[in-house]
Amino acid sequence: MADYHSPTVVEPFIPQDEMTPLERLLLGLAFDTETEPDGRVYFHSWCGPSDLVTLLVDDLRAACEASREPGDSSIARHVSAQLARIDAEQEEDPPDDVDVDLTEADSGWDRMFQDIVRRSATIEEIVVTTAWTCSKMRPDGFGGSVMLITAEAVLYRSTADMLEEMREQPQPPGQEDASGHETRGRLEEVAAVAGWDSSTLLLLIARWLNWNRHAGTLIDHLDRLVDADGG
Repeated sequence: MADYHSPTVVEPFIPQDEMTPLERLLLGLAFDTETEPDGRVYFHSWCGPSDLVTLLVDDLRAACEASREPGDSSIARHVSAQLARIDAEQEEDPPDDVDVDLTEADSGWDRMFQDIVRRSATIEEIVVTTAWTCSKMRPDGFGGSVMLITAEAVLYRSTADMLEEMREQPQPPGQEDASGHETRGRLEEVAAVAGWDSSTLLLLIARWLNWNRHAGTLIDHLDRLVDADGG
């Protein structure tokens, strides 16, 4: 039997005072934690963060009540609604424990990290790096991912995504047009038909490169040509 794991690390360490009590509680259940002497918390997990956490209703309610003032928090709204449903449905025999699903859009640990970045005066981004490993040498058991969390977006790439992007990168020209003259000629023909001058053509090429995320590859190639020419 093969065991699959997803060891995960979160950077940077997050100051305690930049998390709400509810975020600190739930993130501490989803991840393993280490607290530095200066109060910063290192979140990590040897097998991957938990998608579902279970805790006492009273602990959840206390943390939620203590998190109403520090600022915008999607998890506070989610938990408040969940507690309200529990109170309405279980008036006579309320449960002792409650499960909080961390896979929902407004309650995920990634959203909690994003809320922290949005409120923080010191953290501009949080990076979550994961390795996919397996106890047996299974072809599907290895890889990884990286998540970049900023105030504006949560960006994610797996090694499978990266491989597809590599496959979509422009390939070196074949021997039939190694000099590039044929391609240049075709571009000039298109520009002539459209009535574009060279500046317009170059701008349209630059926009296409940016849109398809190829600009960096071309610029790196040109930089290497400059270095090779001693520029």
